Amino acid sequence: MDAAISSVLLLCAIALVFLVLRRQDSRQRNEYSPSGMSEFRTDLALDECMDRLNCPEETDEFVYTIRRETDGGWTLHLTMHQPTQQPLDTLYTLRLDPGKQTVATLIFRREAFGYKEPVFQPELLDRFMAQKLNAVRTK
Repeated sequence: MDAAISSVLLLCAIALVFLVLRRQDSRQRNEYSPSGMSEFRTDLALDECMDRLNCPEETDEFVYTIRRETDGGWTLHLTMHQPTQQPLDTLYTLRLDPGKQTVATLIFRREAFGYKEPVFQPELLDRFMAQKLNAVRTK
């Protein structure tokens, strides 16, 4: 009987730790911070932004793919191949909001090697967004 109660208490403790860690990770992913979120504005219409993003070019700052998610958002997968090192590989959630200016928001999701912070410098993202969408960082 004592073993059964101990087993149930142990399972409850493990489940509680798992839920707390999952909630913390989710909060970090959704947290809007300078390293986790970047906002850009462009005069291009929403459709033009998508057309440009759907046409990767040789001169792009990053090799990337863009994929539509079931919730209506987009996943932007950026990869930078470095000559003598492992490629840098990052996932962002991309949100495009139309208006007088289209607002493109990149929210950091994860790095391929498990880093909690993006390894791409903000200047690289600025150049990429300026090149692809004529966008300027606002946050």
